[in-house]
Amino acid sequence: MKHTKQREIREKCGVFGVYNSPTAAHDIYHGLFAQQHRGQEGAGIVVCNGSGEFYVHKDLGLVTQIFNDDVIENLHGRSGIGHVRYSTSGACGKKDLQPLVVTHRDRVISIAHNGNITNAATLKEGMEIDGSLFTTSSDTEVILHKIVGQPGGSLTEKIRAGLRDVEGAYSLVIQSDEGIAGVRDPYGFRPLFVGRRDDAWYFASETCAFDIVDAELICEIEPGEGYLASSQGLHRFRLEAEPCPHFCSFEVVYFSRPDSLYKGRSIHHHRLELGKALFEEHPTEADIVTAVPDSSNSAALGYALASGIPLDIGLIRSHFTGRTFISPDPALRDVKVRQKFNVVRDAIEGKRVVVVDDSIVRGTTSRKIVKLFRDKGAKEVHLRIGSPKVMHPCFYGIDMPDRGEFLINKIPESLLCTFLHVDSIGFLSTGKLASVVGSGACQACFTGKYPVPVEQVGTRIEKTNKVGNGEYAYL
Repeated sequence: MKHTKQREIREKCGVFGVYNSPTAAHDIYHGLFAQQHRGQEGAGIVVCNGSGEFYVHKDLGLVTQIFNDDVIENLHGRSGIGHVRYSTSGACGKKDLQPLVVTHRDRVISIAHNGNITNAATLKEGMEIDGSLFTTSSDTEVILHKIVGQPGGSLTEKIRAGLRDVEGAYSLVIQSDEGIAGVRDPYGFRPLFVGRRDDAWYFASETCAFDIVDAELICEIEPGEGYLASSQGLHRFRLEAEPCPHFCSFEVVYFSRPDSLYKGRSIHHHRLELGKALFEEHPTEADIVTAVPDSSNSAALGYALASGIPLDIGLIRSHFTGRTFISPDPALRDVKVRQKFNVVRDAIEGKRVVVVDDSIVRGTTSRKIVKLFRDKGAKEVHLRIGSPKVMHPCFYGIDMPDRGEFLINKIPESLLCTFLHVDSIGFLSTGKLASVVGSGACQACFTGKYPVPVEQVGTRIEKTNKVGNGEYAYL
C-alpha cells in the first residue's frame, strides 16, 4: 500500500449493480454518479445483454467525464455492474480500473470491489507459483482468480469456495451469465445494500444510489452474507466463515452521504448524535457554532442544538477546486486552502467561535483553516472534532497517510492548541463514538485494535501475546 505525503483520508471506492432493467446502463451511470464521493480517480461499467455478450467502458476521471449519451447507448443489456475508484491497493492507472472482466472456459465473469484484501500478497504469490497470471496490481484480481478457479458449480458455489481463504474487507458485486451477486465479508467493514424497482434488482454501496434510480431499499446485506439476483428471483446465501460484525466507524463519521441510511436511520441523524455527544464531553462558552463543510455540517448542528449556541455559516467551501501545484513557497502553498475555503467575516468577526470538524489527520488543513478565522477577526477559536484521535492507518479500504504523518503521533497533546493556534480542542471519545455507531464497529484507526491480521511490506499486524486488553500491534 503506497501513500504520498500530501494525502488525506479518503474512501477507496463504491460499487453498483442492476439485474433485469431495460435501462441498465443508464441506471448504473446514475448509481455511480450518486456515489462519486467514494472514488474520483476513475470509473467503469460492464453490461451483459443476456446472450453471453458483455460490453465494457472504463476510463480515468469523473463519471460525468467518462460517460456521455453515445457511450451509454452502446452499452447494450439489461444487467450490469459499475465501479468508482480511488487507488489504495494497486497503482492508479487504466489497467487497474474496475470492473475487472475475465473469460474462463467460455464463461465471462466481471467483478467490482469496495475494500482491501489484507492477505492479498500471500494469496497472489501462491497462485503465481501455481501458474496464474496477473495483469493488474489490484487486490480485486486476486479475488477474481480465486472465484473463477473453483471447479464446476454455480456462481454462488464458486463465490463461497473462492472466498474461503480471502481475508480483509470486501463488498463485491459479481456478474456472470447466471445473474448478479452482491457479497459482503464476514466482518462487514464496508456497506452493501439490495434494492428493487419493479422487476429489477439493485446492489449499491450506499442507499442514496437507489433514490436516484427510484428503487426501493429491500435490505442491508449482512456480514458474511450474499444475494444472487437471477431469472429465479433473489436468492440469499451465506459464506463459510462465521460473521463477526465490525462496520467501519468512519463510514458514519465522514464517508457516507448524509442522505444514505445506516441501521435504518440517515447518516445525518447519526452525525447529529455525534455532535450532541461532542458537546456533552467538551462544552464551552461561545457565540456561534460553525462547521468545516460539508461532512461536518450535521455534527455542527448537533453540537449547536445540544449547547444552545447559535449555528451560523462561518466557512464557505468551493466545490470547484482542482489540483494545485506543490510549491516550496509557503505563501503559494496556502493558496490551495484559500481556493477551497473562505471565511464569512461578518459572521465571526469579534466572536468566540466553535469550529466543528469530523476528524484531524495530518493537521495541516486544520491549522490553515484556523488561521483563516484568526485573520478575519475571530476573538476565540475552539476546535471540536466529531471523532476520536486518528492514530493508526486503516487496512480495510480507506486511504490514509503513514502512521508517522498523523498529527497526534507527532505533536504532544499538551502542545496541540499551540500548534493549531486554537483556544481549546476536544475530540470525541471512543466510548461516545461506540454509543452512536455501535459497540461492534471497527475503531482500528483510533485504537490500533485490528480485527483482521494485516500484511504490509513484509510484516504482519497481529494480535499481541495477550497483553490484557487484546490490543493489536505491529510485529
